Amino acid sequence: MAKDSMLSGMGNLNPDAAKMSSGKNRISLKDLGALLRFTGTSKFSLLLLIFAAIVSGGLQVVAPALLGDTIDNMGDVGAVDLSFLGTRAVILLGMYLVAALFTWVVSFFANIVAAKTALEVRKALSLKLTRLPISFYDTHPQGETSAYFINDADAISEGMLQGLLNFFTVLVTIMGTVGFMVFISWKMTLIILPMAVLMIWSATTIAKKTTKYFKKQQNLVAEISGDVEENLYGRKEIKAFGCEEKFLGSFREKNEELNASSVTAQFASSLPNPVTRFVDSTTYILIGALGVWFGGLTVGNIATFFLFWKNFSKPINDLTNITTQIMAAFASLTRVFTILDLPEESEEKACEDTVEQEPGGKGEVLFEHVNFGYTKEKKIFDDFSLKVEPGQKVAIIGPTGCGKTTLMNLLMRFYEQDSGRIVIDGKDIRDIPRAKLRRMFGMVLQETWLLEASIRDNIAYGKPDATEEEIVRAAQAARAHGFIMRLPNGYDTVLGQELSLSEGQKQLLCIARVLLMDPSLLILDEATSAVDTLTEKRIVEAFENMTKGRTGFIIAHRLSTIAGADQVIKLGAPAPSAAKSTNLKPNGDTI
Repeated sequence: MAKDSMLSGMGNLNPDAAKMSSGKNRISLKDLGALLRFTGTSKFSLLLLIFAAIVSGGLQVVAPALLGDTIDNMGDVGAVDLSFLGTRAVILLGMYLVAALFTWVVSFFANIVAAKTALEVRKALSLKLTRLPISFYDTHPQGETSAYFINDADAISEGMLQGLLNFFTVLVTIMGTVGFMVFISWKMTLIILPMAVLMIWSATTIAKKTTKYFKKQQNLVAEISGDVEENLYGRKEIKAFGCEEKFLGSFREKNEELNASSVTAQFASSLPNPVTRFVDSTTYILIGALGVWFGGLTVGNIATFFLFWKNFSKPINDLTNITTQIMAAFASLTRVFTILDLPEESEEKACEDTVEQEPGGKGEVLFEHVNFGYTKEKKIFDDFSLKVEPGQKVAIIGPTGCGKTTLMNLLMRFYEQDSGRIVIDGKDIRDIPRAKLRRMFGMVLQETWLLEASIRDNIAYGKPDATEEEIVRAAQAARAHGFIMRLPNGYDTVLGQELSLSEGQKQLLCIARVLLMDPSLLILDEATSAVDTLTEKRIVEAFENMTKGRTGFIIAHRLSTIAGADQVIKLGAPAPSAAKSTNLKPNGDTI
C-alpha cells in the first residue's frame, strides 16, 4: 500500500501480528482434519495407496512365516526334499516380487497425493490472502508471505510423501506381525512387544522435542526470504546510500542464526535413529538367547521371529530417518494454519437490499462524524466530516502520516471506521458489497504495479474483454499512446523482458488502465511525486480528462498538481491528537 496507510506506530495495528509471530505450539486435531480435507481431490489415489499398502504389508507378514515353516521342513542333512524346497522358493520369490510391485504402487500414489495436497494448500492460501484485510499486508513483509506458498507448502508436501510412504504399510505390517507372533509364541511376543514400545516411545519423545527447533528454522527461512525481497525491491536505494555492507551484515547475522538453528534441528532429529537401532540390535540378541532358553521354539520359529522383528523395526527405523522432513512439515503446517485461521474482512452487512443496491453514479461523497484509529492509542480521525458534491475535484494535503491515504482506504472499505458514516450518493458504504463498491473507484497510486506482460494486457487488466479500439482510446486519453507507438512492438511490447519503462510512463499506463474501466469516482494518490515536471503535466492532463463529469480525489504535495481543484482539504498532524480538516480555497490559500 501507499505510504500513508503505513503510518508510524503501525507495528501493532493488528492483533493478528502478535498471533502470527508467536504461532501455535502444536498441531491440533482441527488442523489435521483440515489437512486430510486437502487430500479430498485425490481420494481415488489415496484408496489405491491404502489397498497397495495392505497387499504389500500383508505379503511381508506372510512371507516370514512361510520361510520359517520351510526351514523346519527341509529335513536332515543329505535328506532335503528338493522338490518341496523348490516349490517353496518359487512361492516366496513370487510373494516378494508382488510385494515389491505394490511397494512401488504405494510410492507412486503417495507422490500423487502429496503433490495434490500441496496444490490444495496453495489454493487455500491464495484464497485466504484475497480475503484478508489490508492491515495484514501492512504488517507482513512480502517475502515472508511468499514463503508460505513456496517453502512451507513444499515442506508439507515432502512430509506427507514420506509419511504416506510408511504409515499404511507400517500399520498393516505391525498388526499382522503381532498376530503371527502371538500365534507362534505368546511368551516371546510378551518379551518383544515392550522392546517395540520402548523403540516407538524413544523415537516419538525425541521427535516431539525437536519440533520447536524446526519451527524456529522455518520462521528464520521466512525472515530471510523477506529480507531478500526487501533488498531486491530497494536495491537502488541500498546502492545509493552505500548500505551494501549494512544489508550484508544483517543478512549474515540471520543466515548464521539459521545455520545454528538448522544444525541444532538436524542434530536433534538425528538422535532417534541411533537410539532405535540400539534397541533393535538388543532385541535380536534377546530373540536368539531367549528363544533357545524357552526351548519350545524351533530353528524355523527363531528365524521367523528374526524376520518378524525386522518387519516390525524397519519401518520405525525408516520413520526416524525421515524425522527431519516430518518435523519440518509439522512446523510448516503450524505456520500455514496460523494464516488460515486469521480473521478475514468483516462480513457484509446483512440486509435485504444489499446485493441489489447500486449507487446512482452521481459521485456525491459524504463523511459524517467519522472516527478511526489503527489502535486505541493511535487515533487518526476524530469527528471528521466532509461533503463532496458530484463532479468536484478534491485535493487532500497535509504532513506525512496525517491520514491522507487512510481517508481513501476508509472510502474504499480497506479499513472500517470506528464510528460515523461514509455515504456515496445517499447510500452508506457499509450497505454496498465491497466488490461492487471498489468497482466504482479508479485508483492511481504512487507505486506503480504492472504485470510482466504486454502493454495491451496491462491496460486491459481490469477489463480483459476490451476491444483494441477501447484500449487505444484509453491510452490516448492517458497521453500514453505516443510513447507506446514508439516502442519496438507497440502494444505487443512485453514489459520486463523487452524493456523497462520510466516511472512516468508506468504511471501513464496505470492511468490508461483506470480510464478503460470508466469508474464513477477517481483517486490520484501521490502519482506525480516521483516524476519530472513534463511528465507530471501529462499525468495531470490525463487525470483532468478522467475527472470530467466524475468526482475525483487528489493526494499531492505539489501546487501544480492540485491547481484546478474545487476543494482543498488540509489534514492536521497525526497523533497524539487525531487529524482535523481545514477546507481551503483552491486558488487562494498557501499550502
